Amino acid sequence: MKRITLLLISILIAGTTLTAQTIETERLYQKYRGEKGVVSVWLPGFVMKFAASVGDLEGAEAEFLRSIRSIRVLTIDDPERFPGVNFTKEADITPGRNGYQVMVQVCADGEDILILGRERRGKLKDMLVLVGGEDNVMVHIKGRMHADMISSIAAIAGVDNLDQLSQL
Repeated sequence: MKRITLLLISILIAGTTLTAQTIETERLYQKYRGEKGVVSVWLPGFVMKFAASVGDLEGAEAEFLRSIRSIRVLTIDDPERFPGVNFTKEADITPGRNGYQVMVQVCADGEDILILGRERRGKLKDMLVLVGGEDNVMVHIKGRMHADMISSIAAIAGVDNLDQLSQL
């Protein structure tokens, strides 16, 4: 009985630790989804795998889509309905806390852009893009993405200077 109790407690602690790491993005998503003037999208992994199998994609694109477990997108389409909202501040994601590391941070002209990632065993486990200010966008990608996949997709999309990610 004591071993079963210890096992249940350890499972609960492990589950709580895993969910606590993305609780701020979940809170932000739940707060605004369904509101008028807000667009929210959630795509589960099987949709991404299906898209990779039916689309006319290059090898790197298909591999990237298959590596994604889920994508969550939240954007405020009507900023007049939500004056003063800033997703980067409201999400309260502290770099370094819960394993998130800053990949890119830009603050200019009232716009804040923060791209964070969590790495595990040489793969990017979570990638979080937060834009706050005049435009507010949150993109949360969960999966097991290799750095070289991301740089390949960036090259396909025409984004320069991300080839350094493959060296991480």
